[in-house]
Amino acid sequence: MIPGAFALELSLSGGYVKDHDTQGIQNKADELFEREKYKRAHLIYRNDLAPMGDKYAQYMVGFMSLNGLGVSEDPVLASAWFRLAAERGVAQFVKVRDDLIRRLDTVEMDRSDEIYLELRRQYSDIVVRMREVGVEYKSLQGGSTGTRTGSSSSSLLIVRGEGTSTLETYHYPILRRIQKHLDFITRTLEIEPIDADVMTRRRLQELEAQVMDYVSRIDDR
Repeated sequence: MIPGAFALELSLSGGYVKDHDTQGIQNKADELFEREKYKRAHLIYRNDLAPMGDKYAQYMVGFMSLNGLGVSEDPVLASAWFRLAAERGVAQFVKVRDDLIRRLDTVEMDRSDEIYLELRRQYSDIVVRMREVGVEYKSLQGGSTGTRTGSSSSSLLIVRGEGTSTLETYHYPILRRIQKHLDFITRTLEIEPIDADVMTRRRLQELEAQVMDYVSRIDDR
């Protein structure tokens, strides 16, 4: 199946969604792939899309590594990328992952584990979400018209002034995005929910540590 068709199938099944800008980048990579400009396609999949948690791109990096397209042929490296691509449980990716893993011997599987853990610490869904929480939290700190106490245990925002227009137009959309990420993170970690509007710097650091501990363990064997 050609890359674009595979991505479309996943999108229609509900397992794969892209925003407009990201879709444009993927279209460019797919076009290069189909024109057999493999090195350039691999650079886009590997450096532009995979770090965003893009599962299709992570699959494509594995596919190209498995078949030596634009890069050296390396089934073990491919298996690690396939494992990362399969973390949402999309059936197509799970099958590709499992089929390849069954072909690896013990030494190769150990190397796959090592590479997979490194990739997981950088590009897994929960790490990408945690990174976004940090970015959004920082944007609130830099763009607020309210006041913070400045301590590591202070709540995210204390709004001052008349009305709530500033909160509604600037802070509220950011808090909603943070909340969506936090809900995903806490569900994945199976811990108590965290309210974005009372997030503290200390709690953020604790959550980051919990996430890194989580992704430092193998969860697909």
